[in-house]
Amino acid sequence: MRIILLVNWGLGLEVLKSLRHLPDVEIALVVTQYQKGNLDQWFNAVYDYAVENGYRVIVQESASFEYLREMIIKSNIDLLISHAFMRILPKTLFSAPKYGSINIHPSLLPKYRGPSPTEWVISKGEKVTGLTCHYIDEGIDTGDIIYQLDVPVEPNDTVGSIIERQKNIVAPLLAVSLSRVCDRNFKPVPQVSEFASYAPRLNTRG
Repeated sequence: MRIILLVNWGLGLEVLKSLRHLPDVEIALVVTQYQKGNLDQWFNAVYDYAVENGYRVIVQESASFEYLREMIIKSNIDLLISHAFMRILPKTLFSAPKYGSINIHPSLLPKYRGPSPTEWVISKGEKVTGLTCHYIDEGIDTGDIIYQLDVPVEPNDTVGSIIERQKNIVAPLLAVSLSRVCDRNFKPVPQVSEFASYAPRLNTRG
């Protein structure tokens, strides 16, 4: 399976690392953020790791949607995977890969859609959160659900401590999700809009 990644921050790095160890997976391109001199240890984490390990990398501001679509078609990309990529992908792009495009979202959708789910999980006093792998569609985190795994939320948790716990479930989430994406008999679960909530931007590391 040939994959293109649009990922950022610490969970995005874990996505890249986990895919690297899956059999029959080839990462054809990594699109991520980069800012020289940024002191946040996670801001350039995906870029630095991808370069150090010989992946083809493009800084996200330099990658137009049309360029990515053409690359997907010419390179026979099977799947696009995103996480914390803060631009809405057009249908012409997310529908271009053979198996479509999927997103790893750091909440149990349909609760806490949007860019700051973990901040809101804490502020709302939730006892559990997790990761959701879902298909990308024209909405914001509204696509059909492929797989979910949960993690507990402890009383003294911070955004950072929850993210560290979520990193532990990235690999199993991806392993199951990729097998389901390739399974012609698999039927993803539509999100129930009545249970949906939206998390406005408080922190872009989700």
